[in-house]
Amino acid sequence: MRASDGSALWWGGRDMPALPTGVAPNVPVVVKAAVAPMRPGHTLIVEHRVNGGPVRQTVATMEPRRHDSNIRVFRATLPGQTGGLVEFLPVLCFAGQPISRRLSESADHPRYQVRSVASTAETPHQPASPVVGAPRWNWNSRFLGACTIALQKEVVGDTPEGLRIIWRFADARFAGPILEGAYLPGAADWMHIRPDGVAIVQVQGCIETPRGARIYTSYGGYLELGREGYARAQRGDFDLWPPFVCAATYATADKNLEWLNRAQCLILGRVNMKALKVESDVYLVEVGGRTSAAAGNADDGGSV
Repeated sequence: MRASDGSALWWGGRDMPALPTGVAPNVPVVVKAAVAPMRPGHTLIVEHRVNGGPVRQTVATMEPRRHDSNIRVFRATLPGQTGGLVEFLPVLCFAGQPISRRLSESADHPRYQVRSVASTAETPHQPASPVVGAPRWNWNSRFLGACTIALQKEVVGDTPEGLRIIWRFADARFAGPILEGAYLPGAADWMHIRPDGVAIVQVQGCIETPRGARIYTSYGGYLELGREGYARAQRGDFDLWPPFVCAATYATADKNLEWLNRAQCLILGRVNMKALKVESDVYLVEVGGRTSAAAGNADDGGSV
């Protein structure tokens, strides 16, 4: 597929994993799509709907850069469904605006069927995992640093996707025991606010460390503005400290920071809407072995 700016967008081929045709109930589905060439301001969403219902969006995050610097891969996780036909389509955006075909405009798009419990049981090569009501995997987090961002507000206005606001990083600094640096000019949050008062965060930027290493960062998530948040945002009225949680990935050419290319991080914090200042903390999240309670029920009989 070609976007209006000439960039190519593809999935399910050319080094991309095959798309599913059938999925068990309540199992999230990972969709990967590639963009070439990647341009500043590009973001990706995956539009999806169940049984012809309303179209919803999932924000994709960018994976670490591959050997071909002209190709960037995005990853989105669609929520699990209890049943039905799920239709979806990756949509390339520039400055928060779609520049490739939308799901509602497409007659030929990917889809998969969520099988019923009965049909899942009839598939011998996909044995059902036991359903447990307790955590199965240990995990830990490592504090990378705190980020303070002074914002400049640019209102785009009401669009079909919601109220669009660009929050440019006027001054953004990162400091911590592992990383330190400042965002270079051009970083911004290409936000849109849904009618239910949830703001979709879409940040892209580049951090430069004191010794000159550069780290591309991309993260997305939710900023909670409350049930009346949409109408209030139209008036420029916000709670003082709304919270947000985002998932972040990083990419760098610096040899000393190569581990960042494999890191999955969480960013959490609040925004001072009066001072227009973000105060956030960044954590590296790592998955460990099975919990002791789940080890006895594991198919392999232990931890990994």
